[in-house]
Amino acid sequence: MSGKIDERLPRDIGEGALPNHASVKTPWDKLISLHDAANYASRYGAVIGAALMQALRILVPDYVERTTAMCKNAYERLTQAFRSGIAPYSMDMLNIHPFCRGNFVGGLNGDNGDEGLLMCGRVNDFGSYRVEKELDRCDWDIIGTELCRATVLSLQGVADVEAEYLRPGPHLEYHMVEAKGNGELHCRIVAECRKKYPMPETEIWKRIGPVATGDQIKFTPEEDILKEPMVFREECDYKYISGLCTEQNAASNVYPIVTMSNGSTYILPVIYDLIKKGKLEEKFVDHVIKCVCEASGKAAFGEFYAKEGLRDWLGAPKDMNDGRLMGAHIEMILKCLRISYEIESFNKEEVIYVIDRNALANNMPKMVNAYISTWYGMTKTLVNAQWALWEEVDNTPGEKLRIKIAKRIDKFS
Repeated sequence: MSGKIDERLPRDIGEGALPNHASVKTPWDKLISLHDAANYASRYGAVIGAALMQALRILVPDYVERTTAMCKNAYERLTQAFRSGIAPYSMDMLNIHPFCRGNFVGGLNGDNGDEGLLMCGRVNDFGSYRVEKELDRCDWDIIGTELCRATVLSLQGVADVEAEYLRPGPHLEYHMVEAKGNGELHCRIVAECRKKYPMPETEIWKRIGPVATGDQIKFTPEEDILKEPMVFREECDYKYISGLCTEQNAASNVYPIVTMSNGSTYILPVIYDLIKKGKLEEKFVDHVIKCVCEASGKAAFGEFYAKEGLRDWLGAPKDMNDGRLMGAHIEMILKCLRISYEIESFNKEEVIYVIDRNALANNMPKMVNAYISTWYGMTKTLVNAQWALWEEVDNTPGEKLRIKIAKRIDKFS
């Protein structure tokens, strides 16, 4: 172990001496199970997404304009992605048979993605003319109703492209009848064939609200709602099983989906699009993201009990109050997201991590800015105001992100 890194037990010590368990380990040898790691990664992504949504609300104050942009981007982005070669692979994985007709099969993608993102629930209807999916849980419900609306259009895009690989059949229009982001008990997607169930044509952002087949909705009362997806439930043999007999376990369903998809994937692409069209100025965009995410980070540990909660979760020494606490917090999210990193320094004076920038960005470069700003804010309250977190760019390859946590005086921060 380097002299700059506090002593810690190697990851593979005692390999085979005891039963192996899927988990990640904190710097103080506390194991976090796969179940808890997935939940941590999922909710962490939602919190970052909530901050970025606030940034977008500042940049585009009008609700209709903002939501319309998100819905259009979601539809166009997913149709482009699925036309690029994803659709055949996805359809094969989900056992979509050649005799299926129309775009109702997109409901299988929605169900599979929901379960992978821990959004447990049930499929109440699945047919050529109508699909209904009821969700009991959604970690994204803290982000905003704009996101709820946009997710409907992403599903519509997936469904429409997959229909291009099948024989012509009924075309379904996907709607969200209820949304947890609205404060309702469930999220509920209902897709209907407009030829069979006519409704007036509506604007793209108005895909939340009543549908023609409202009398067919099957409502699950609160006492019967689910808290875990199939891969974490004994009654399901800890497997995700779709309506067409696709079987996946936690390693193939929750991971990697929970590391790839989060609310930010519906927000940052819209910001890039608006910059490209000249509707937003990039320098101001970066300034707003920095300010909002720094404040969000400070709020995360603004109350002292939140700090103690993280200490307990990490198994950190009670008297520790330096950059190692923040470093461990970052290390755990990197592990839970399966992002590679190296530790250059981890001691009471300084903490330095070198992170795979591209993996952290997840195809969205401004995501790195959001993380850095959030972590800077967290450092101020998780440790104290003497400490800061910043990126060191000198002698660092472009594909790497070197962050340092140490005491720093900055009279203009």
